[in-house]
Amino acid sequence: MNKLTQLLAVSAVLASSAAMAAGFADLDTDKNGTLSVAEASVVAALAEQFEALDLDKDGQLTEAEFANFAE
Repeated sequence: MNKLTQLLAVSAVLASSAAMAAGFADLDTDKNGTLSVAEASVVAALAEQFEALDLDKDGQLTEAEFANFAE
């Protein structure tokens, strides 16, 4: 990988991480600190991964569970 490609890859990771941090708060429309299936359904990839991400199987994603989301 050349230096420009490496720089672009690192930039993409950092931008993705920042978007993920803001994304949870934006998706949590009722501001209860968790994401419901309905709230997660706004992002197709998140909806597809919801069941696997919901580690405690309570039908809600915590911010910690959401952190495992890979777009």
